[in-house]
Amino acid sequence: MPFRLKPVFIGWSTLLAQLPLQLFLTVWCALFFGGIISAITGSFEDDFDAVIFFTASPITICGMIGFFGTPLIAYAGKKLNYSRAEYRFFDDHLELEEGFFSLNRKEVRYSDIKEITLHKGFFQRANGLGTIYLATLATGSGDKAGFNAVGFGAVSSSGVMVRDVKNPDAEYDRIRALVRPGG
Repeated sequence: MPFRLKPVFIGWSTLLAQLPLQLFLTVWCALFFGGIISAITGSFEDDFDAVIFFTASPITICGMIGFFGTPLIAYAGKKLNYSRAEYRFFDDHLELEEGFFSLNRKEVRYSDIKEITLHKGFFQRANGLGTIYLATLATGSGDKAGFNAVGFGAVSSSGVMVRDVKNPDAEYDRIRALVRPGG
């Protein structure tokens, strides 16, 4: 077995990356669920005064659940997923195992890989990390509409995302040499 890679979990980066979703869900939970509860309990008229004074109105409580629950789920989900994730590179294929909420195992032959892409986002560059995407012919969308941010894995029907690896440039070259020997 030539080598193994494991993703690196950076907590503050996870929390910053999900901040826009957190703010949206805070407002949405407050207005949607808080509004429904207020309408059912008949306290809707009092809620607008209560929000100003931050008392325990349904709108305030639901907003707080959205504000604190979103980062908690994102942090725990990604940390648990990364603790299990491992990418094993052999002479002729790659095996990966990852996931916590749902477990994924995948094997990809190097002969099926058509493209290798290195991506280093802003937060990744700040931590010396990067993601290497190995695309196959059946490549669709690599990211599942943001679910990777909350730890639901990088396995798609098409390729493999080797996420958040240290020394991404060196690892990219090493993987490329395995997939395209002599090229």
